[in-house]
Amino acid sequence: MVKFYSIRFRLTAVFLAIILAVMIIISLFLYSTLERYHLNNLLDHLQRTGFLASEFLVGHLRGQIDTVRLSSLAENISRQAGARVVFIDEQGMVIGDSVRVGGLLNQKLEQEDVTAALDGEVSNSVTYSERIGHEIKQMAIPVREENEGVIGVIFLSTSLEDVYQTLADIRMFLFLSTVLAMAVVGGGSIALARRFTGPLEELTNAARKMSEGKLDQHIEFTSGDEIGRLADQFNIMAKKLNYYTNNLKKFAADVAHEVRTPLTTMSLLTKALKEHEMEPQQQKEFVDDLDNELDRLVQLVNDLLELSKLEKNQVEYEEITMNFFLKDMVRENKYRFSKSNLEFYDFIPDEIMKVYAVPMQLRQVVLNLLDNALNYTPSGGSVSLILYREDGEIITKVEDTGNGVPKKDQDFIFERFYRVDQARSREGGGTGLGLAIVSEIIAKHNGRVWVESEQGKGSSFYFALQAANE
Repeated sequence: MVKFYSIRFRLTAVFLAIILAVMIIISLFLYSTLERYHLNNLLDHLQRTGFLASEFLVGHLRGQIDTVRLSSLAENISRQAGARVVFIDEQGMVIGDSVRVGGLLNQKLEQEDVTAALDGEVSNSVTYSERIGHEIKQMAIPVREENEGVIGVIFLSTSLEDVYQTLADIRMFLFLSTVLAMAVVGGGSIALARRFTGPLEELTNAARKMSEGKLDQHIEFTSGDEIGRLADQFNIMAKKLNYYTNNLKKFAADVAHEVRTPLTTMSLLTKALKEHEMEPQQQKEFVDDLDNELDRLVQLVNDLLELSKLEKNQVEYEEITMNFFLKDMVRENKYRFSKSNLEFYDFIPDEIMKVYAVPMQLRQVVLNLLDNALNYTPSGGSVSLILYREDGEIITKVEDTGNGVPKKDQDFIFERFYRVDQARSREGGGTGLGLAIVSEIIAKHNGRVWVESEQGKGSSFYFALQAANE
């Protein structure tokens, strides 16, 4: 019999508490993930249906509107999509409804989603339907005609009852799994508690210290059994947690420092404008300085948001022909270099070189590298954009004749907020995030990025992506 407050009882209680906490966290995470998955799938389904239907609706909106025919079309689409379909003209009037009896035909539909769609935005929301007595997912998609803007709206809605019934079943399954896990672990812990007492006590003490903020924990344990492996994993977890926590603190401090600088300057400029009489020309100079600091602050926030998006977004890759892609970038940026009195060369061969990438992110990479070269190359210098193939990789090189990067800084230049020349970077409006964004985008593409530079002789920044079909 297990005595209260005995080591065996307490160990069993700890095991049960741990398994309960773990199962609750996993269950909540899994439940929320599945909920997002089902709702996102439903949203994607509605959106695809809406865009497909908009292609059919454009032709019907050009001439005399036949509400009977449009309602039949809406009904057909509704049967295939499993959702209610409503067609709306540009005045917000319903001109077709898949619900024939008790529908909204010839009524004005005043919905926030519809209003947003008439303004050209795809909008969606969840609301409660009195008609079916359940929550529904609804979406409004603008119907556009080339050169004429929005000429109508497709409004779709579908019940969430099946989705939430499925989630309720999953919730019950997770609850039963948690109960079963607690029963199994409870029985096993009672039988093996005596053997596990010593090392688990050490683990408990280490975990307690970590909960107090002492993350640099390490357990010395030489056993090769499960407890030894658990100790090893604990050490790995503690090391990573300590690393990520320190990085997070450093990142928060860096952000605070970067934001404080323009805010302090803006505060001083604002107080000077309020408290001192100035000539118009002097006032203009102060306002210009204030505007520059505000632009730098906005750029910093945009870069931070870009990094946040890179960490979250799931995107689809496309096959991109790098030759055409980079030539377009050259045409778009040639004037900027000419305006800064810099020669801009491109060495892009005619050989077709393709990669799989996200176009907008790849564009951001090239643009950031060109901006970096533009900012750090003195007037009269040159910048070159070079493309070539090597060992199954497509390599893009941005070469400049600027000041170069000191050897000691080259290992850190792709870190967030790292600057080779703090004063010069701030004067040029840099946020210290451009190369970090480049590094994270290329890492998400399973590519490589590196720099070769000699101080006083310029720099060459490279990124390599796996060639398509190789």
